[in-house]
Amino acid sequence: MTRYEKGANFERELVAKFWEHGWASMRAAGSGTTSFPVPDVIGIKDNKIIIVECKTTKKDRLSLKKDILALKKFSGICNGNAYIAIKFYKKGPRFFDLNKLLSKGDYTITIHDQFLDLESILGKQKTL
Repeated sequence: MTRYEKGANFERELVAKFWEHGWASMRAAGSGTTSFPVPDVIGIKDNKIIIVECKTTKKDRLSLKKDILALKKFSGICNGNAYIAIKFYKKGPRFFDLNKLLSKGDYTITIHDQFLDLESILGKQKTL
């Protein structure tokens, strides 16, 4: 399976999970090929927006400055809650809150960093 296929499958998996939890969701076609800061997955429910940039890796760390800054720009325009979702090798999806990443000022995410799961970010939206 190619890197593209792994990433696309991860994005499709997240879209399906959003729908299972009652969110309207879509995968942004060509998100990695446009010059605009387009995220990979967008979920909407009850006027709340979650935007997600997805990554898969066999490494135990990723440096994502470009992706984090692009996600910041998009979330600033749509006022959505933004996350980087990483599927580390043989691990489930891990979600990293964009605001926390920006506040720590470090654009590297490791397999040892604190993370949220999908249910946490969807449940968090109920309390906003």
